[in-house]
Amino acid sequence: MKEREGQEAALGGPPVAAGATADTGTRRGGTAAGVPGAGPPGGGSAAAPSARRPGTSLFQWVKQSLLDSIARGEFDPGEPFITQRGIVERFGVSTTTAVRALNDLVAEGMVVRRRGIGTFVRERPAGRPAAGRTVSYICPEDEGVHHSRLLSGLAAETRDLGYTLSIAHTVDTADEPGVLRQAAESGTSGVVFFPRDRSEASSTVEELRRAGLSVVLVDRYFPDVPTDAVLFDDFAVGHAVTDGVVGRGHEAPVVLWSESDVTTVRDRHNGYLRALRDRGLVSHPDRSALVGYVDLPPGERRARLLSFLDSSLGLTALICGNAVTLALAVDDLLSLDRDLPQTVELASMDDAGPVGLSPLSVVSASLPAASMGREAIRRLHARIQGATDPLDHVVLPAKVTTRSTGRNALGIVRATASAS
Repeated sequence: MKEREGQEAALGGPPVAAGATADTGTRRGGTAAGVPGAGPPGGGSAAAPSARRPGTSLFQWVKQSLLDSIARGEFDPGEPFITQRGIVERFGVSTTTAVRALNDLVAEGMVVRRRGIGTFVRERPAGRPAAGRTVSYICPEDEGVHHSRLLSGLAAETRDLGYTLSIAHTVDTADEPGVLRQAAESGTSGVVFFPRDRSEASSTVEELRRAGLSVVLVDRYFPDVPTDAVLFDDFAVGHAVTDGVVGRGHEAPVVLWSESDVTTVRDRHNGYLRALRDRGLVSHPDRSALVGYVDLPPGERRARLLSFLDSSLGLTALICGNAVTLALAVDDLLSLDRDLPQTVELASMDDAGPVGLSPLSVVSASLPAASMGREAIRRLHARIQGATDPLDHVVLPAKVTTRSTGRNALGIVRATASAS
């Protein structure tokens, strides 16, 4: 018998109940064009679904592909929507996944079930803008949970207001100005824009605004250019999550980021620093640096974790800037050929990660991405209709949940296994 040391995720004791919650937020002052059209019953001739990206669950891939099809106008409200069986055949997924995707679309108001008839894309209310008016959504090519929820809100509100939604993806920061100008030249009525990390498109946005095109930013904003924007209260998120972790007895938590040069991350980072100061704790430069983690080579990521483990402060808690970073950090921790402390507790500043990861976070923030999409379209519609009130940043509240102290929780723990 040979013993080996490793790490694994382990769950012990009774189920964890949600503990304290905090609401945050205040209000402060490749392309794919969508065209109206009808798909046949069951969506037989709808465009083939895009390839599933690594790390995307089957459910999220199916749901977002269906949202994309609705946004492009592939399903007419007067014709039956794709059926459960059609989803199974089109995507090669289980009945359970197909049912879950349809149920989510019904719950979000994208489709409606008519007893004895079938499922249909929701009708546009009467008295809305004339058919043929288009608004554009320009965003990074990303099929993650956050973008899926945001798109569902955008698609629902554009349909309610009688617009067609055109979706255009940017492949990198150099691509953004050209995609923005292409949207303007297409005759779109307005643009909702999700800038990339290190975006340099602020001057292009200002150029389009001066030319009379309405633009609303989502998730992040340009500090140097005044625009309408719909945001989360990221400072409050960073503060509340960090305070929750410190409140569990961790005086030197490490923070990891997916991006480093975007207002979302900078605001969360400032909230993290402020929470440490409010608790009278020192901000250690190596643990609080605003440095990207996700794009590092695997060896460099694990070397960073090992440096924390080997330091005099040790590693007892990791705060991740988002759930994608959390997922990667968990994988890296499990891959280390090194003993861990008894427990490393994990926290995330959003909940938009792979299905099943949420129990890993002892503190986490829930962000209303679908509401962000709806609010952005409402703001854009008001501008298109001629609203002249001052440019506005609408800041949406997030709910931060801290698991009750003293209860068992899923975490990364040291484990010893035997192999014969």
